[in-house]
Amino acid sequence: MKSRTGIVSHYHIAANNAADVQQWKPALDEHKRIFGRAPHLATGDRGFWSAENETYAEELGVKRTVLPGRGRLSAKRAARQKERWFRRGQAWRAGIEPRISTLKHCFEMARAFYKGATGFERYVGCCVIAQNLVAMIRALKVKSKDQCRSG
Repeated sequence: MKSRTGIVSHYHIAANNAADVQQWKPALDEHKRIFGRAPHLATGDRGFWSAENETYAEELGVKRTVLPGRGRLSAKRAARQKERWFRRGQAWRAGIEPRISTLKHCFEMARAFYKGATGFERYVGCCVIAQNLVAMIRALKVKSKDQCRSG
């Protein structure tokens, strides 16, 4: 999960390469546990879509659930996916992809140097921490530029 500032607030290494559709509920539950409330916007790609996942998000208190449907869409579904808030939510999700790319390339997460399951978990955790430190520095730089302009 990623916050507005680009900080990865939670990550999970799925056992047995679990499908995205199975990871939606645990991710929302973990967000609620960490922040004490459901997110205003929850988004994912087509792999996360299911009617059950959308219903679960709504029951949890998510105001905007952006999960593009798969296959041929009903007229109602197509209209929903063309709404402005839905398209903006997809753009927000698209912003997650550069974070993953940064983890893979800048922090060399494409290949783990520690071996075994425990080593792999340790390696991923270290990459996420390093990426978060960079995101915090970037946020501080933006904040200091804004202060210089207003002062």
